[in-house]
Amino acid sequence: MAVLKNFYYLCGMKRFCLTLLILIFTLAAQAGRRAWEVPEADMQRLDQAIEQAPKYMRTHNARIDKIKKELKNGKLSTDLRLDRMLEVSGLYRQNMTDSSLTYARKALELARNADPRRRYLSSLYYVDALGAAGIFDEAMDMLDSLAVYKEGMKAKVEYFLVARRVYSNISGYIQGNGNEGKYRNRYIECDDSLVALLPANHDFRKFIMAERLVERGKNAEAKVLLEGLMKHLKPDNNIYGMSAFQLAQVHKGEGDQTAYASYLAKAAESDIRCGVREGFALPALAVWLYNQQEINTAFKYITYALEEAYKGNARVRMVSMARWVPAIDEAYRSRISASRNELLVYGVLASFLLVALVVLTVLLIKEIRKSREAHRVLKANSRLKDSYIGNFIGLCSTYSDKYYSLVKLVDRKISSGQASELLAAVKSGKIGEVDDDGFYKEIDSVVLTLYPNFVERINELLIPEERVKMQRGMLSPELRIYAFVRLGVPESVKIAKILGYSVHTVYAYRNRMRNKAIDREHFEENVMKIGVE
Repeated sequence: MAVLKNFYYLCGMKRFCLTLLILIFTLAAQAGRRAWEVPEADMQRLDQAIEQAPKYMRTHNARIDKIKKELKNGKLSTDLRLDRMLEVSGLYRQNMTDSSLTYARKALELARNADPRRRYLSSLYYVDALGAAGIFDEAMDMLDSLAVYKEGMKAKVEYFLVARRVYSNISGYIQGNGNEGKYRNRYIECDDSLVALLPANHDFRKFIMAERLVERGKNAEAKVLLEGLMKHLKPDNNIYGMSAFQLAQVHKGEGDQTAYASYLAKAAESDIRCGVREGFALPALAVWLYNQQEINTAFKYITYALEEAYKGNARVRMVSMARWVPAIDEAYRSRISASRNELLVYGVLASFLLVALVVLTVLLIKEIRKSREAHRVLKANSRLKDSYIGNFIGLCSTYSDKYYSLVKLVDRKISSGQASELLAAVKSGKIGEVDDDGFYKEIDSVVLTLYPNFVERINELLIPEERVKMQRGMLSPELRIYAFVRLGVPESVKIAKILGYSVHTVYAYRNRMRNKAIDREHFEENVMKIGVE
């Protein structure tokens, strides 16, 4: 019963340790809970796009390399060469501003001998490249000089597209110093002009209309236009990414932060697919994740966006991102430090629990071993008890046989008229002597069966020179008396009656053995321990 209690106690301690460990990690998880759910599916697609970004960039650069190969062909006409240079400059504009500026400059020099329309377009492409590279003073001067356009509708549209991008870059670059409002107004004026010039079904015109609706707070109408654009466009179309970014602003205005992050992820994925290195979406998503305490992911995205802007030499975007990098970097480093501390704490707790578990396991093993030993002893005692019972029945049978033999002898003697002979035999003690020898042999057999090493153990309790031996295979009287003591009959009177000795004889034998003992005071107690171990 005690073993079972110990077992239940140890199992209870194990459950306690396990519950404590679960509680610790649950509290740690609760401490890092976000305010808003992160759109995991969109984030996974974005991560896949980041992993495949080199492949998308190779595809984009393959188009550029093909055009460059054509430019090496000396048979191209001046006009065709100029058109190819402008095309390369346009393809480089969003991912390699220095190369875009280089080809725009080459085109501008080549356009000196071209027709007015191509000269005008070359100037616009050059302004566009200047604005992307952050060279705003020169870009503004040239843009003002090109405000008077005489080269038809296409030139007007191109002018406002370029002017729109330049004003957008300037607004982003000087954001926060109070002067961006002027350039923002010019940006809106360009949008108004483009809305008036572009066909009603033009995708970019629809985007401009949706962007204006977002600014005016007309989110329901803006959603219809933007979702319509995203539905029929593919992620590798730049207008798809721009529409996703505007839809993110709509959901942000409505207070749905999860949808806001979802559309930012879609916009960032589109930028990567299109080879755009100056996008707004990924830095904005990094800031959102930073506010949601997703520091690791925020750091990964802002670092990637900054690296891409650096590769493309997108100075405007690097400046706008730079304001967030220190905060996110500091938070990231703090998180690493905190994670190390948490890991240390969890490691210590885990070690403590492991040690506790090992200790409990060792204790349980010890208890199991004790239980097995107790069971073994119990079985041994059970066998001993069976031996006691069997030997007791044997002695009873011996006494019974002796009794019936004596009864028959008495009956026979009396029946044959030999009462006087019977009386003489009894007085002489011959009948008792014969029977006593047999009885003593039976007693000795029982003792040596129960305790095979009885004589050796008795001798271990005696001083060496006083040790006793068996006589003709039988116990000596002293050994037989102490055999009865071991069998649980310590009273000398009872021993005398059983063995047919006088009480004085039993006392004498007991004292003689005690005087031979190493430990006289505890001799009989030590005799009682024979066979226990």
